[in-house]
Amino acid sequence: MGYARAMRVVVVGGGFSGLAAAAVLWRGGARVRVLEARERIGGRVLTRRLDDGTALDLGAQWIGPTQERMAALVAGYGLDTFPSAAHGRTAVRWDGQLREAPPESARRLVDLLDRLAAEVDPAAPWRAARADEWDRFTLGGWLATVAPDPVTARYVGRLLAGGLLAADPDEVSLLQVLFYLRSGGGSALLLGMAGGAQQDRIVGGPPALAERMAAALPAGTVRPGAPVRAIHQDDLKVVAYTDDGAYPAEAVVVAMAPALAGRIAYSPALPVLRDGLTQRMPMGSALKLHAVYPTPFWRAAGRSGVTTSAEGPVTETVDNSIPGSTRGVLTAFSYGRQARELRRLSPGRRQAAVLAALVQLVGPAAAEPDDLIEYDWSADEWTRGCFCGSLTPGSWRDYGPALRQPVGRVHWAGTETAIRWAGYLEGAVLAGERAAAEILARPAT
Repeated sequence: MGYARAMRVVVVGGGFSGLAAAAVLWRGGARVRVLEARERIGGRVLTRRLDDGTALDLGAQWIGPTQERMAALVAGYGLDTFPSAAHGRTAVRWDGQLREAPPESARRLVDLLDRLAAEVDPAAPWRAARADEWDRFTLGGWLATVAPDPVTARYVGRLLAGGLLAADPDEVSLLQVLFYLRSGGGSALLLGMAGGAQQDRIVGGPPALAERMAAALPAGTVRPGAPVRAIHQDDLKVVAYTDDGAYPAEAVVVAMAPALAGRIAYSPALPVLRDGLTQRMPMGSALKLHAVYPTPFWRAAGRSGVTTSAEGPVTETVDNSIPGSTRGVLTAFSYGRQARELRRLSPGRRQAAVLAALVQLVGPAAAEPDDLIEYDWSADEWTRGCFCGSLTPGSWRDYGPALRQPVGRVHWAGTETAIRWAGYLEGAVLAGERAAAEILARPAT
């Protein structure tokens, strides 16, 4: 009796999307090779440990309710989670003053966006009845017409365009924001700590999960330090080319952000609309900075360390301290135009600007951290930005349909292609599993 030859599949990218695709393909009987450009796996996650063992998650770090696949992976690979710190009051810097919450005008505006998002199908945002109108408006332009005052418009723009897409409100369309809200289940889930997307962290950091996912694959499956430079396909096969070899297969999963996928040379060339999509989906611009203190001093004043701001270089902060450690970690985020302005400064002036903002948000003790550690994903050769890519205004109708559509033997993954929880680790896993299922359903060749 003869046996069918196992399908060969190459996965380009060893982040969560690529690893999830590889796991499904392997369990489905395929022979898989994962080619990762970096010398490490995990993609947009990175954990740094200080000399005393304090763990700092420099990239993606949280999981929360309704993110069932990530929760199942954490449990399935024998890892645990711990809750994000939740102590005391939040704070909002509003028009030069601190308050415990934004005014009701901001809440009403976010509620309106949630209602509009309910009209968007996250699998096909371009089909919404008002998609063309919403895609022509930038979020900033729309807010300028509906917000009751400039401070409310600025705050909501920073909260949503910045906090969700790491972009300026004038850089993303209203439709892009509505898609993102619908994909993540609404603003309460997306923005929340306890009960929201920032509820839990993984013991050991997300890289610990990525390493276990890779280790569960057959030995030699994952090859780091192997950037794919070109992909050629014909009627019989597809070949991925690295600097030191060629990897033939029946199918390829490109598990990368579209902006990076567009840097690969394809032969034959990608269809015009898919190639155009890669040019119209730039990565976000975020700076994530960890200020490390002897203690989480803000708790003594009944403060949570969770803040948002309508002004200044820092849009939001969170308490990222680790349970069982006496040290306090206050993590600050800067997005879009503010992040770019900080990048223009020398390291010393940049740190001074961030610390001055932290003083305004959590008090004078913020001026003297033991350490201030930053990681700029925009300077990372194999990432070029964070959190994710977003289609530019006016692009969803013409280019959105090419986001997930396979091109011959080339299939697309990455969190940007997800329908649920796009932009998050959950979305990355779901996208990888979807691309793998597409390949396993292909007719045998």
